[in-house]
Amino acid sequence: MSNPLETELEVEELEPTVYVNKLLSGESEIGDVLEAEDTSDNDTAKGESVEIYTGQYVDTTNVYGDSVKIDFNNYVFGSNNLNFNPDSADTSDSKFNLTDNLDRKGDYKVNKYKITFSPDLVYANAGYSSLYGLLGTTVISFSDVLGNHRIIGVTSLQIDLKNSDYGLAYFYLPERINYGIEAFHTARFVYLTRSSGTNLFRFRNFGAVASMSYPLNRFYRFEGGLSWLNVSSENLDNPSESSEKISYLIPTLSFVHDNVLWGYTSPVEGSRYRLDAFGSPALSSKRNISFYTLMGDYRKYYRFWDDYSFAFRLSGGYSGGANPQRFFIGGIENWINRSFATTDIPIESAADFAFLTAALPLRGFDYAEQIGTRYALMNLELRFPLIRYLVTGALPILFSNILGVAYIDMGSAWNNSHDLRFFERNADGNVIAKDLLMGTGLGARIFFLYFLLRFDVAWAYTVDNFSQPKFYISLGADF
Repeated sequence: MSNPLETELEVEELEPTVYVNKLLSGESEIGDVLEAEDTSDNDTAKGESVEIYTGQYVDTTNVYGDSVKIDFNNYVFGSNNLNFNPDSADTSDSKFNLTDNLDRKGDYKVNKYKITFSPDLVYANAGYSSLYGLLGTTVISFSDVLGNHRIIGVTSLQIDLKNSDYGLAYFYLPERINYGIEAFHTARFVYLTRSSGTNLFRFRNFGAVASMSYPLNRFYRFEGGLSWLNVSSENLDNPSESSEKISYLIPTLSFVHDNVLWGYTSPVEGSRYRLDAFGSPALSSKRNISFYTLMGDYRKYYRFWDDYSFAFRLSGGYSGGANPQRFFIGGIENWINRSFATTDIPIESAADFAFLTAALPLRGFDYAEQIGTRYALMNLELRFPLIRYLVTGALPILFSNILGVAYIDMGSAWNNSHDLRFFERNADGNVIAKDLLMGTGLGARIFFLYFLLRFDVAWAYTVDNFSQPKFYISLGADF
């Protein structure tokens, strides 16, 4: 066959090749061909066929089994020019060429750890205070490589140091007990009504705090501290009014539990509570400013249907002594369109600036609806997804993850327990609320730019009727 493409041949049988002739004569070596049947008779004229295989020869009589060990000493994997040692390291970088790191016994030398601080966090923070309006601070945090030491600085400078906020704190964290020490200065400007009219007051608080925290486990811990405070008030519009200056030495002790799981805007599952005891002894015989305070705050969260939750909160406080601490109830935290039942911020002295505490939320009422040295507050709140995903038509504005709330708040603040009356009868003989404040309403929570906005509408309830609706616009997460 001179042309491999010819389909018609003149011969009926092809002439054997040289290789086939050697094969038939027995001159071929083993491995080049393997006969499946007995080829002792190699005469192809008798019609016997010869099977020819290409490739590697495999001896199937010696197949490896599970109990057979294979010696790979004479195996070569890869080319001979490879020089790879898996135990060696890349020493091209001079930083890894360590010298003088072994002692005489050949053990690695142990060097003393050197504390070197590096910045962890530098950011500006904007916020809104229920009593003092817009606030802005800059926070700078430093720590070492192991996280055993931490330094935090806070600044909010205005005009000069006397009118600014600033503080510096150091925390020692390598042991189980965490220790901290800090020094601070705060200044606030408030308009208060006096007999001569509305005057601008400056309140200052500066001092130092030593603190410690002892964790029992991941969810329980004890906290303690000792604070030295210097509080003053000055009437800037009437310099003839004498300024007030008070110093306090306050030991504190707290027990804390917290195992909550957070949702999008608030806790959704678990429980948390805190018990606090603190006070101040009389430091001067001329003026007895001693007091003591006991406070408790318990919160429980029940999660159901994945993204629904029910929150229960019960809190209270009691203060006694010659100059007890005061609490006020009514309103919501960080209330922007705020209003006060007392017209002004209920600060009457320098002590109020340091210790006046808002027990919130109690929606349906103004700030400082009740003020006393004792208080009790209960909150029931249902939290649910209001709008999961919504795109408006005319303007392509996306609304997503808007949460809704429905709540009932009730509480009271008082001075004398003997005079406390939760209910009374009116002129018609109907039972109405007297010292017990109750409110209910609905709200929505949405993230807008940097802030978490809260919109609420609430009604005060007096058993026999509801009040006119009160609207709240506020910032921050729920309890």
